[in-house]
Amino acid sequence: MKKRLLVHNGSISIGGQEKMLVEFLKALSPEKYEILLLVEQNIGDEKSYIEEIPEWIRYSFLTSQNFSRSLEKSRHSKNPLKRAWYSFLLREKKRRATREIQKYLDFSDIIIDYNMGLLRNLHKLNLEGKILVGWSHAGNGELPKSKQKRENQERYDYIVTINERMKRGFEKNTTHPKIEKLYNFMGLENIVEKSEVEIAEDFRYILSVGSLTENKNQSLLIDVFSELKKEQNIPEKLVLIGEGKERESLENKIKNLGMEKEIFLLGARLNPYNYIKRAELYIVTSKEEGFSLTTLEAMTLKTMVIATKTDGTREILGEDSKYGKLVENRKEELKKEIAYHLKNIDKRREYEELAYKRAHDFSKENAVAKIEEFIDKL
Repeated sequence: MKKRLLVHNGSISIGGQEKMLVEFLKALSPEKYEILLLVEQNIGDEKSYIEEIPEWIRYSFLTSQNFSRSLEKSRHSKNPLKRAWYSFLLREKKRRATREIQKYLDFSDIIIDYNMGLLRNLHKLNLEGKILVGWSHAGNGELPKSKQKRENQERYDYIVTINERMKRGFEKNTTHPKIEKLYNFMGLENIVEKSEVEIAEDFRYILSVGSLTENKNQSLLIDVFSELKKEQNIPEKLVLIGEGKERESLENKIKNLGMEKEIFLLGARLNPYNYIKRAELYIVTSKEEGFSLTTLEAMTLKTMVIATKTDGTREILGEDSKYGKLVENRKEELKKEIAYHLKNIDKRREYEELAYKRAHDFSKENAVAKIEEFIDKL
């Protein structure tokens, strides 16, 4: 008899955590499991991974597309009134989603809250007799600020973490949930295949992929690149792939620096791999990363990574920078390493070969057995 799983996530739009959800679903066997995926937000197909959900998996949205688009429309506004409206819509989304999810609870006794998005409202759900799994993709396992969220966190039976520091944090700060560590992973063959698609750009470039947010810190990379261009006249350009609330601010910065012909914001791309493969260097400037998925993608495609030190990048690249260069989140250090590795191609190639081998430690084949072992014991 197949085991039924009810999987919840906030969205299926283009993003690292959402991409990991899709990889997680693809890894599970239709011979062993019957899955119902519940997604809170419905923004339509054009900027989502909806087409990549395996056909055998049922899915349903918990809010309407019109509501979700209204939410997205107000998300990036800096107008105080629109920001207040956005906050109201966020609360309303949670209220509606909580009401709707209650209708599906009879599907399974196992609920996987893949982004721990139910944390705010768990106390409003009738979960008697259910096994509840929270899957944490960010933070260090610190206690939520809200008393209600702290109480709700104890309602999870298991919390899955994606790096060692996060695991230790939850073990320190929770009493009831059992804490597991399961690395994120990628289907490497899929990445390689998509990387073969040609791109229009015919110049050499440095690349970074990620949501345009304060945490991803593309502003630092823009400053560093601008100085390298002006001080050392490097021939490469800078390409940023991603979308987010900092876009307008970054566009203004690029304009003020006079870099409109040197720095390009390409927006969100379902397939960034063809750009990653052709980049001279791949740069990560995040302030925090639970698991840097794009770092792993670059390593798979033999593009050297220079990344700021976070839990996620340390876990993948090694504390000693064995598989890519780790730097402090400071302009001068990042600038120095980019300049050095643009000039020293042999050193770059050395890193790329080591990184490629390291990426296979996170392959789907290595991860699936551990994930199924965990699910089968629930």
